[in-house]
Amino acid sequence: MSLYVFGHRNPDTDAICSAIAYADLLRQTGQSDAVAACCGAPNKRTEYVLKTAGIAPPKIIMDIRPETEDICRKETITASFGDAFFEAYRRMQEWDLRAIPVVDKDNRVVGVLSVLDLMELLFRDEGDPIKSRTVTTNLKKITEALGGSFQHEVDPEQSDELLVMVGAMSSDGFTARMQQFDKDRVIVVCGDRPTIQLPAIEQGVRGLVITGGFDLSPGLIELAKARGVSVLLSPFDTVNTTTRIRSSQFIDPAVNRQVVTLPAKMRVSEARAIVERSKQPVFPVVGDNGLLAGISFKSDVINPPRPRLVLVDHNELTQAVAGVEEADVLEVLDHHR
Repeated sequence: MSLYVFGHRNPDTDAICSAIAYADLLRQTGQSDAVAACCGAPNKRTEYVLKTAGIAPPKIIMDIRPETEDICRKETITASFGDAFFEAYRRMQEWDLRAIPVVDKDNRVVGVLSVLDLMELLFRDEGDPIKSRTVTTNLKKITEALGGSFQHEVDPEQSDELLVMVGAMSSDGFTARMQQFDKDRVIVVCGDRPTIQLPAIEQGVRGLVITGGFDLSPGLIELAKARGVSVLLSPFDTVNTTTRIRSSQFIDPAVNRQVVTLPAKMRVSEARAIVERSKQPVFPVVGDNGLLAGISFKSDVINPPRPRLVLVDHNELTQAVAGVEEADVLEVLDHHR
C-alpha cells in the first residue's frame, strides 16, 4: 500500500500544497510510494494555484480505512471450465497458490478451484474399477499432458468420457475384454506390442497410445487411418503414461461453484466477518462491473496491512482524514502548535 501524505479536512491551499510538496520530497529521497492526497475537493483558489503551477490536484480520499481492493492481490492466475488438471495444477505450482478463482470468458467468477479438490479428482476412489479408469477429456489434451505427438489424429478436440485400458495381458484376453466396452470411448495404452496394437486398431478404438518413445509400424498406421483410429506417441513408459492421461481430465467436477466473493469497495472490517465464517481457501474480489479484480486469502483479510500516513499542516486527529485511528501515522509536520 502507498504512503499517503494528507493535509487537514476541508483542505485549503496550505494543506493541499504542503501535501503535494512533501510527497514529492519523500519520493526524491527514497520513499518511492509516497502519494499526495486530500480529504476533500480543492476550493476555487487552490484550483487556480494548481492550474497556474501546472500541477495535478492530489488524489481525493475521504476515508483511509482500507477496502478489499486495497489489500487484494491484483496479479493472479485463473482457471476456466475446460482446462485440464495438468494445466491448472502447473499454474498453481508456478505461482505457489493453493487455490485460484475460476472465471468464464468474460472474466466473471464462476467458482473456486483448490489443490485439495484437484487431488480428489485425480485420486478419487469410485469403488468401481471401470469409473476409476474413466477420464473426461479429449485426445488433444491427452497429447499435451504427455508432451507427446500424434502419428495420426481424428477429431482431436472432441471431448468425451474415455475409458483407459492398458494392454498388459495376452492378446486373446485383452481382445475379449476390450470388446465388452464401447469402442468409440476406449483408449488403449501399450508399448511396442503389435499383438495388442493390431486387435485394438481392428476393433476401431478411439485412440491408441504407444509408450516408450516407439512409433507404430507403417502397415499398422495405414490400418489405423482406414479404421479411423487416432495414434498418440508418448515418450514415457506405460505406468507414467497412464498417470499423465489421468491428469488430462477436465477440472470441471472439482470446481466449487458455491463461491463467496468480496465486493472491491467493501470495507476490510466488513469482509473480515465474512471470511471468518467461511472455509473457502481463497476469496475472489469482484468489481462493480462483476469482473474479477483480484484475490484475497483469509490471512490477508483478518490481518491486513495498516495504511501508512504522513500528516501535514495539522496535528489533531479530529482534523485528520476519516479512519486515521486504523492507520499508522509515521510523521506529523505542522506549524500551528
